[in-house]
Amino acid sequence: MQQQASVEKFSDLIGGIYDCVITPGRWTTVLDEICTEFGFATGALSVASLTNMKAVVNAVSGSDLSLMAWNAIAYGPDIIELWGGAARIQQYPLGEPIVQSQAVGQDVISSNRYYREWAMPKGLFDAVAVGLVRDKAMVGNAIFSQHESAGPIDDGQIGGLRLLAPHIRRAVTISNLFDMKAVEAATFAATVEALAVGVVLADEDSNIVHSNAAATAMLDAGEPILAQDGRIAVQSTATTTALQSAIAQAAQDEATLGQKGIGIPIPRPSGDPLVIHVLPLRRSPMRSGLIQRATAAVFVASASGPPRLPHDALVQLYDLTPAEIRIFELICDGQTRDAISTMLGVSISTVKSHLIHVFEKTGCRRQVDLVRLAKSLTFPV
Repeated sequence: MQQQASVEKFSDLIGGIYDCVITPGRWTTVLDEICTEFGFATGALSVASLTNMKAVVNAVSGSDLSLMAWNAIAYGPDIIELWGGAARIQQYPLGEPIVQSQAVGQDVISSNRYYREWAMPKGLFDAVAVGLVRDKAMVGNAIFSQHESAGPIDDGQIGGLRLLAPHIRRAVTISNLFDMKAVEAATFAATVEALAVGVVLADEDSNIVHSNAAATAMLDAGEPILAQDGRIAVQSTATTTALQSAIAQAAQDEATLGQKGIGIPIPRPSGDPLVIHVLPLRRSPMRSGLIQRATAAVFVASASGPPRLPHDALVQLYDLTPAEIRIFELICDGQTRDAISTMLGVSISTVKSHLIHVFEKTGCRRQVDLVRLAKSLTFPV
């Protein structure tokens, strides 16, 4: 019974995360629930647009926003140092929880000004960070701190954040498309209609229920999206399969959607690169009541850069996690397991575990096979 209750609670958390797309003010409540569920003392979620220098999401639990802003100014360089420095932070895979005490040495932590003056007096002795987005358009992360009374950060906390991360990433990415407009359930359709990005509402079989003006123009032109027997599709068969699979998964069980449906690249013979994001609608009363019959909202947006190869293909074809992809990339670059462990701030056993998953998911048996696979993924799917 306890396991079932935990599963139900986890599903509720994910539903709450997606509700934040429509009501951004709920992020604080979601952070409170994550901290309560996993035993963290504080939580902070910060995502900023680099195009207009405005906050996409800014929420905290166990503290307040003004204090977080003050700390960022007073201790900015010190906080960056606590995570290994700016260059090291760039190496961390998005969506993978990074435990501070594993990423940097205790000597670095104990001598750090932010730790000595702020964290330690409050009994906050460790923290875990999850990178959510890091590109030319946005940067953001979530950080959760651990009180000394709770003991070391454990596998349950890390595993929970690892499962929640892709849902948070999807929600903040789609939130940015709304350009911080407060979206009320009653006016969701009107808000979607006014968006510059294409939005298609689809049922569980990918049948098009509604399209906004931007998406209708795309469908009429048959590029970059089109209707095949009433179902949303693109020119690439592989990408269409990935898209329709994500929509079906969103309808069946949004909690298991994971990485799929975030930034599906659309191959185009010409023009700027585009991506597709899939937002589940069915499970929450707040979202399910928006448009009758629609189980997912499909957003067609500009990519923040050219498709990353073989990164995007590895997500869509093999469902690799961000950590698995990063280790795949580093192995293909000729890095040893020891070097990867140091670079990513994780244990050797964690690197080995991720590598085993990479082999299992891709069907490869040797590292040389991974290199061949990477070279074969020449085009986005």
